[in-house]
Amino acid sequence: APSSAGEEAAADPPLPSDVAKIAAQRGVLIHSLLERLPDVAPADRRSKAQNWLEKQANALSEENRNEILDAAIKVLETPDFVGIFSANALAEVPLAATVDEQVIAGIADRLLIESDTVTVVDFKTAKRPPLSLDEVPKATLKQMAAYGAALEVIYPDRKIVAALLYTQTPQLIEIPADLLAANKSQL
Repeated sequence: APSSAGEEAAADPPLPSDVAKIAAQRGVLIHSLLERLPDVAPADRRSKAQNWLEKQANALSEENRNEILDAAIKVLETPDFVGIFSANALAEVPLAATVDEQVIAGIADRLLIESDTVTVVDFKTAKRPPLSLDEVPKATLKQMAAYGAALEVIYPDRKIVAALLYTQTPQLIEIPADLLAANKSQL
């Protein structure tokens, strides 16, 4: 599975269990909103998302729910991300391929399939995201290399682009093809 392609570094210092639980729930909720909200008219997104969060995360404080909602809306309103969240992009796409006799199977957060390019995007909800490609964890690079390798098999005639969307900032970090290739050899 691409999401387990590398060693995952724990928070340093380790998060208290109650904080870690909220962080994990926050990540799941942001992913879910970014899956659902692109299909909702922009004028209706905030109210529909508030209603959904009240039902799905009523144990969280209103402050936490609002922070999650604001993060998702900010991502969707970022002009540079329009293509990723367009009607042409797919959400939560299962991928499976055999690469060098190794089965790679996972779920891509977003997949934009165009005539000559396939772009895979993975959402990261870390509160302290990397500020540049140099700071992206090795495990994350391996994950994206696995997605890229699978997509090269599935779409052999198209250019594969892999990128990370950090929801906190929000920023999109594209992984260069040579870095994907270098990490593919370590799968």
